Amino acid sequence: MRALPSLAFVFALISAGHAQALSYGVAALPNGSTAIVAEGRIHRNEAARLLTSVQRAAAVSGSIPRTLVISSPGGELVGALALGEALRQLGVRTVVGSIASDGYGQATLSPGRCHSACVFVLMGGAARSVVPGSLVGVHSPQPVMVVGGRAYLPDSETTRYMIQQTAPVLRSYARQMGVSPSLVDVANDVPHTTVRNLSSSEMTRYSLVTQPRHPRATTAHKAYGRQRSR
Repeated sequence: MRALPSLAFVFALISAGHAQALSYGVAALPNGSTAIVAEGRIHRNEAARLLTSVQRAAAVSGSIPRTLVISSPGGELVGALALGEALRQLGVRTVVGSIASDGYGQATLSPGRCHSACVFVLMGGAARSVVPGSLVGVHSPQPVMVVGGRAYLPDSETTRYMIQQTAPVLRSYARQMGVSPSLVDVANDVPHTTVRNLSSSEMTRYSLVTQPRHPRATTAHKAYGRQRSR
């Protein structure tokens, strides 16, 4: 998406607090394939970090993982958009959820959360689903202006202006991913200090999800380096 560089220049969008940086692992699925598992806060360089994780997983399993299981409170918008585009180019499907162990010590999919910028990662999936009980929430962006290497929160009037200028880019991205651009308008109506969780019917109405069912992980979860952004 050519609009991404200009978006990054105008502001960095911080959509989560001091959550742990996004980490990557892998879990086996019932059909013998593997899934990348991502948990934590989204940073700007996530697309490159995802590709590294995919390559490592492929080296172990012999095939490229075609599923991303994600649970994230959000993070940087530019990183989320780039990650979503990378997922679509790879043909990876997205699942909102997390990995937990059952009574037999085997990994299984459990509810997760996907808030704020994470929703744009979810949009990037070639197919998209949500583990029952998971929370998927939206709110308006919080621009951060960087001047002289220091970050500043703009005043309310400037914030509204920047959100308005960003909306066409986000609507275009959603449309490109097969999601209703109206979801961007819904998000922009929610104050950044709160989160509006979407109902299952809303996720279907806005085409945020494409699959009513989700894959289940059945073998132990393996961590790949617990990579962190610098």
